[in-house]
Amino acid sequence: MKLPEDFKILFKNYNFEMLDTEKHKELIIKTVLAKGDWEHIEKLFTFYSFTEIKDVFLKDFYGVKELPIPTIYLWGSIFLDEKEYWKYRNMRNKMNLVEKWKQTRKIHNTTK
Repeated sequence: MKLPEDFKILFKNYNFEMLDTEKHKELIIKTVLAKGDWEHIEKLFTFYSFTEIKDVFLKDFYGVKELPIPTIYLWGSIFLDEKEYWKYRNMRNKMNLVEKWKQTRKIHNTTK
């Protein structure tokens, strides 16, 4: 399935015509969560289920953390339980700038 033409502005660094909603699902979801406006977000939820979007967010949250911190704060308030959300916010508030930078560069092992 193809993305709507109004998504093109979000994917300037990609060949928009080649993006596939299944093959590039994680890229599309993360990009729209981080850069999309309200209309993009509404359309995102027509392409993917709440669970699919949540799973991509959580994979990023517990993994490589490619999403910007403001995006994590916003969508974390929706996709994380309240206790976990505030634990993360409080932890970030206590970090110095170097620790915050390192956190965004760290790949976490999500398998246990």
